[in-house]
Amino acid sequence: MKKIAVRPFLALIAVCFGCNADERRAQTTFNRDIAPIVFEHCAACHRPEGSAPFSLLDYADVIARAEQIAFVTQSRYMPPWKPKRGYGHFVGERGLTDEQIKTIQRWIDEGEQEGPAADLPPRPQWESDWELGPPDLVSPMPVAYTLNADGPDVFRNFVIPLPVDETRYIKAVEFKPENARIVHHATMMIDRSGAARRKDELDDEPGFEGMSFGEAQDADGHFLGWTQGKTPYAGSDSLAWRLEQGTDLLLQLHMLPTGKAEPIQSRVGLFFADGPPKRRPAMLRLGRKDIDIPAGASDYRIRDIYKLPVDVEVLTIYPHAHYLGAETKAYAELPDGREQGLIWIEDWDFNWQDDYRFQEPVFLPAGTTLVMEYSYDNSAKNSRNPHDPPLRVRYGLHSADEMGDLTLQVLPRRASDLPQLKRDFYRKWMLQEIDGYKMLIAAEPTDWDTHHTLAMFYLGSNQRALAFTEFELALEHNPDYVEARVNYGIALAQDKKLDRAVNHLKEALRRQPDFVQAHFNLGIALYMLGRSEEAQPHLDEVVRQRPAMAEGIERRLQQLRR
Repeated sequence: MKKIAVRPFLALIAVCFGCNADERRAQTTFNRDIAPIVFEHCAACHRPEGSAPFSLLDYADVIARAEQIAFVTQSRYMPPWKPKRGYGHFVGERGLTDEQIKTIQRWIDEGEQEGPAADLPPRPQWESDWELGPPDLVSPMPVAYTLNADGPDVFRNFVIPLPVDETRYIKAVEFKPENARIVHHATMMIDRSGAARRKDELDDEPGFEGMSFGEAQDADGHFLGWTQGKTPYAGSDSLAWRLEQGTDLLLQLHMLPTGKAEPIQSRVGLFFADGPPKRRPAMLRLGRKDIDIPAGASDYRIRDIYKLPVDVEVLTIYPHAHYLGAETKAYAELPDGREQGLIWIEDWDFNWQDDYRFQEPVFLPAGTTLVMEYSYDNSAKNSRNPHDPPLRVRYGLHSADEMGDLTLQVLPRRASDLPQLKRDFYRKWMLQEIDGYKMLIAAEPTDWDTHHTLAMFYLGSNQRALAFTEFELALEHNPDYVEARVNYGIALAQDKKLDRAVNHLKEALRRQPDFVQAHFNLGIALYMLGRSEEAQPHLDEVVRQRPAMAEGIERRLQQLRR
């Protein structure tokens, strides 16, 4: 009897304890169930120093936006990740599992309980406000800029000096907008010519308008950019890029007015490599400049291709379009007929752009054809259409215009193949740029800067007569544009039109007396005309400003004496 009495009693205890344990497990709490999700997937942006507009580091922050968090995670708008999964495998792929999304909703349904403090995991910690740690060099915009309270999107370029006392090599760059709520995205290029600095000096305002980078170039085959939520890449010594004395970083900001005047003074952090790189990548950009989308067109398409002349590995990929972009897709047609997917964004969103680094480099043999296919929706059904009612939209640099580019960073399998790849691709790129700038001029015939840029592209493609026409038009619309006068003078001197060259170079110096490139080229042109005494003061001025050029000047004069 005793045994019979005890067994039901023990069984009852076991059942009760089991029920309580199940109830505790079923009660979803912030500290045990939600905080780990938020800390891992949201906190990098949603923290006081992050790029997001609010923090999500504690219970009060999250409960205040619980319904919003549930909605944006269920729709997979957050965490932001646009590429189709499995069509290319990228570093840092963001996203929640189905179970994590259900857990957030279950927590809300069960009353949004905080739970025991002991269940709360440690908050994530950051070594500094720089995600990659303290940089070796921090360079800010020299002067703060104030964005107007109202008006259209603003694209403005700021020249940031990168002060180094010797040639250094950069393995990583981290950008701090310092006012992330007004910055849609940032693009950075390297200017070793001083052209951007001179352009910045044309007026008293910090920076200058436009989306043209002029003579600035990519950083030795690296794309430098920032978008909301982007995690900076730590880089590697083996693929570092060169930074020489006197180099400027040209920072282009796409800014959105907020309804009040907003100051901004961004910073750039540079991380030094131990030495020169072992390999150097190249940037390939596919795209179309003849975009012309009729009002109401819901499925306008563009396509571009490029056949690789050498074996390469694709490291990163960056698709770009504006508000009408609907779908962006890129793939490779291999020589054996197979197709290699690279990236596919089925629902393009201008507000969530990024460049994507492959988890493993994608090998593509010589003879592979790179293909980009984009579609655009210019109908009233497109909620992102900036025009209501829809208008005809053509290629252009403003956000209300349209673009279609695909940039790939590739590494030739053999370092010796890099010059061949760059020469081959340059021909394609040059013709596309000429087409694009001709369309820009058709839209804005008096844009002197665009005429000058087109002139330089014509020179690069050896269409010199067309280049001279564009130089003349640039100076007709802006006689004070000394950069155009100097480049025109150089081109005239190369064609042995020395008297005309001298006139333009002298006029450039009349307008900007300390322009060292004008002094140098005027001195050489005068020397070629046999007017060495008149040339010498200009060459002396070059040496005074740039002592390192003294040997080069003497070598040039020796060549002319022969």
